Amino acid sequence: MAELLRRLPPPGEGPLPMASICDGMGLAPEQAETVGHVLATLLHAFGVLAVKDHQVKANHLTSSLFLRSLAEYVDTGEPILGNWARARVGEPPYLVQEALTGPQFLYLMEHQRARLNPQSRPLRHVRVAQVLVKARLRGHGTNFLIMYDSAANQYQLPGGRMRPADPSMRDVAMRELEEELPRFVFDSRTDQLVELGTAEITQPSRTLGALTTYDIAFFQLRSSRAQLLAGPDARWVKPEIILEESAQVNRASLNMDGLRQLHDSLPQGIGALPLSLMGVQRRTLRDIVKDRPWEFYGIVIGVLGIIISIILFFLG
Repeated sequence: MAELLRRLPPPGEGPLPMASICDGMGLAPEQAETVGHVLATLLHAFGVLAVKDHQVKANHLTSSLFLRSLAEYVDTGEPILGNWARARVGEPPYLVQEALTGPQFLYLMEHQRARLNPQSRPLRHVRVAQVLVKARLRGHGTNFLIMYDSAANQYQLPGGRMRPADPSMRDVAMRELEEELPRFVFDSRTDQLVELGTAEITQPSRTLGALTTYDIAFFQLRSSRAQLLAGPDARWVKPEIILEESAQVNRASLNMDGLRQLHDSLPQGIGALPLSLMGVQRRTLRDIVKDRPWEFYGIVIGVLGIIISIILFFLG
């Protein structure tokens, strides 16, 4: 195989039939034609071959050098890409050691495929349930709850994908709420899940990299509970932020394409939904610091200044 790669003509030479490139390799004519066709098709997918009238050559000096480099990899038996089991894709652009990791490279390939052809066929089909939790936040108005997904390095609504053992999408929503919210146990006497609609989104997976179609079923939690305990990965954000396409929270993007589709399908959008909880949600000191760090540190410095002034006054 390495020899075949080296035999492919550079751009300054005339093209050759792939079968003739296989001459002297000990292959029967029909085998040479098959091998040549398969190799040409694969390399053409990388854009390194110019193919015309069943003849091929490298389409540029750089692509010719790529073929020679590829031959060296084949000779040594060393893989170009490594670690296909990496936990997540992450946020491009990537460093060299990241771009040559399986899922990142696949993500870039699939992102390019979807960009070139919006009708590209997805490699996966996943059913997902997501839950809107709307509440008044003390000193911060009406907000929606979002959760940080460390695998995707994004914020999204509480929820997750359907598993084989899940009887229905409603069961998925209940299970995900219990898994993602600390000490939350769904109680039909106090809690209700209201169906809001569905959305279909096709995009590269931020964990596996493959172009995936997500069938999303949306629910809203409506409860007689006064308070809902949100864990360290949760944040309350305003509707205008959750719907903004380029919005970020803590320097992480928001995966809300499906929610924006749902918002457009509702008569008055998600802003007209009733509150999910009866009480005003209390904010922790950590949340206040995250939202208004400069104001918080300014107050701390001011208080320290007053304390130091009092101490100096009495010492003087």
